[in-house]
Amino acid sequence: MLRMRIISAAIAAAVLIPVLLWGGVTGVALIVAVCSGVAFWELSRSLPGLKSRLSAWLTFILGLAVIGAFYAFPNRAVPAVVVCLPLAVVAVHLFLYNFIENTVDSASQMILVTTYVAVPLGHAVLLAKLDMGNVWILYVLVVICLGDAGAYFAGKYFGRHRLSPNVSPSKTVEGLAGGVAGNFFGMLVMEAVVPGLLPIGLLALVTLLLATAGPLGDLIASALKRRLAIKDFGTFMPGHGGIMDRADSLILAFPVVYYFLTLSQYGAPQ
Repeated sequence: MLRMRIISAAIAAAVLIPVLLWGGVTGVALIVAVCSGVAFWELSRSLPGLKSRLSAWLTFILGLAVIGAFYAFPNRAVPAVVVCLPLAVVAVHLFLYNFIENTVDSASQMILVTTYVAVPLGHAVLLAKLDMGNVWILYVLVVICLGDAGAYFAGKYFGRHRLSPNVSPSKTVEGLAGGVAGNFFGMLVMEAVVPGLLPIGLLALVTLLLATAGPLGDLIASALKRRLAIKDFGTFMPGHGGIMDRADSLILAFPVVYYFLTLSQYGAPQ
């Protein structure tokens, strides 16, 4: 299992790092679209209201349209996209009422998938549009991934006290502490590679926010899987599960960093 996790992570890094270094906003948007597209399929097939081929395809198309809107529109248009999203879903179901069974379940679950996956992960595209945005995306990935690694090893070798037994019995307080240590180790790595991203106090604050957002996103995904009675969302990444199983810690991470940078005015558009 550990060997497969390392191989999958190495392959993902081999794809992501060149895109972040040389792909610009377009490269990030393409990676987000591909990963989100797989995630749409993974989540749709687990939701009873989206099991029909038509509903699944509509979810896929709508989710990609959100990613496309985040890429094509200026960042200040994000509220309009988010507001119009549920209205667009309801309108589609109105026009296709005679073709989609259980339209209420289908509409509500389509909104769930797009707002749970497309909107948060689409913030990576918004982040890429900021000054040094691709570096910040790399920062999120390094901090979150090293946090996940720290949580895995600390939980495996030292885990004794359950963190949330009803939602995720395998997660422990010791694992959480190891994850926070991994997050801050990731911060030190990025500070050594790209010094001066932010004053060290603010960088520590960003890392602390990520140390909260990562486990919270993980627990939300665990609660959803428990309600759906599934172990993993998919098998796209051997050793990790599906894209959704790997990206669950990033669901809140990208929006947290994006809004921290924009609200603090440290993130200016390119």
